[in-house]
Amino acid sequence: MRVLRWMGGALLWGVAILGVLSGAVFLAHLAGWVQPLVVVSGSMQPDIRQGDLLIAVPVAAADVDIGEVATLPSTVTGTLVTHRVIAVSRDDSAYVIEMAGDANRANDPEPYRVDAEATVLQPLLTIPAAGDVVLVLARPAVAIPLAVAVLALIALSLVPATSAARDPASVEEPA
Repeated sequence: MRVLRWMGGALLWGVAILGVLSGAVFLAHLAGWVQPLVVVSGSMQPDIRQGDLLIAVPVAAADVDIGEVATLPSTVTGTLVTHRVIAVSRDDSAYVIEMAGDANRANDPEPYRVDAEATVLQPLLTIPAAGDVVLVLARPAVAIPLAVAVLALIALSLVPATSAARDPASVEEPA
């Protein structure tokens, strides 16, 4: 029973630490400090693979250089695109950024126009395969039972440890 209780406590601490980290990323996202991104294609392989989780930070458009990886909204697809910057030019009060995926044979079909005062997302951290985990955990069929299980773990951790040895009424006197 002691081993089972220790395992439950260790699991609860692990889930608690993961929860605190998730909360910190959520608050940092709300503050505009980071943007978590799930990679949905293999266009940046081998460095960034499909299913990876990117933690991107905003940087000034003026600080984007050729060869860096950036994330910009596509007017063609309406989604965010994370590719390598192959050209940057100034056009009046904006920057025109051209990008291409490392695994793609052609450049992106459109140049990305970014206001000079705007920010561009750049990946700071890549967590392999974590994007797939995030997508699975976000499904209601997984998230709801997982939340119930976490609440059950918390409830079990609050149950006091009892044993016959601690209860003076149950201890038998030696004969």
